[in-house]
Amino acid sequence: MELKEARYILAIAEHKSMVKAAEALFISQPSLSKYLKNLESNLGHPLFYRKDNCYIPTYLGERYIHYARQIASFGLEWEREYDDITHREHGRLNIAVPIMMGSTLIQPTLMEFHSSYPYVTINVMEAVNFIAETSLKDHSIDLTFYNVHEFPKLLDYEVLRREEIVLILAADHPLAEKAVSRPGFKHPWIDLGLFCEENFILLYPDQNTGGIALKLFKDYEINPPVLLHTRNSEMSIKLAVEGMGVAFAPESYYHMVAAGSSHPSLCLSVGKLPVAAVTIAAYQKERYLPQHARDYIEIIKGYCRRMQAP
Repeated sequence: MELKEARYILAIAEHKSMVKAAEALFISQPSLSKYLKNLESNLGHPLFYRKDNCYIPTYLGERYIHYARQIASFGLEWEREYDDITHREHGRLNIAVPIMMGSTLIQPTLMEFHSSYPYVTINVMEAVNFIAETSLKDHSIDLTFYNVHEFPKLLDYEVLRREEIVLILAADHPLAEKAVSRPGFKHPWIDLGLFCEENFILLYPDQNTGGIALKLFKDYEINPPVLLHTRNSEMSIKLAVEGMGVAFAPESYYHMVAAGSSHPSLCLSVGKLPVAAVTIAAYQKERYLPQHARDYIEIIKGYCRRMQAP
């Protein structure tokens, strides 16, 4: 099986149409039809059966497609590495990142990266859904940045920073006066158990901060009312700052939102130990990572060190 052959069959399988597959491959439909006919003749069996002009893989076709995907993946890796070696000053960097992290981590580091690689095109895919899953499904993504409470097993990764998950509330919240200074904590500390009847604005449990919130509730044996679930970190912080409820967020997210708000607010430490979010840069296992992508990871590491310096 050759690389071109693999790509042709994958296009037919994906589009289920000879016309659409030919358009995607930038070849004529008769040429693609002839290619498939010759290939099936050489194999002695059909790879697809036709139903209402829809191309459906046979069992042999399914197995062929399984190996074609691997060949196409290796072909893409080779093309990327070849391009990196021969045209290092040019390239493309595809990034997947949660929306808030795009503003707090990616945006502040792009000028430094652009100064080093002025001809590398950057594509930032921001999403509120679980970014790691997106990266596993989309092989065009070079780097994924997100917070974890469990390190991924299906991705390679590098740790970028550890930052505190803080409790956010309006400055005039009745419980604010209960916060105290406590050794080992960066911010005033408060007993989360005091909030057992307070309204919370939470991210969903499959998001890192949402999962941490549920773990804290379990540790404190409380089940406070949840006024709102959202996947939007900025919304949860703004509503807490405005006094609608109480929220959790990474410290950097809070500072960004609070800086643009006219409402006085507080971020407090909770837990028996400081609650930390770990930010990682993740990428596909056994995949060639271009030099400009590796350099961008180092740029972000440097930025994180500067932000966390006393």
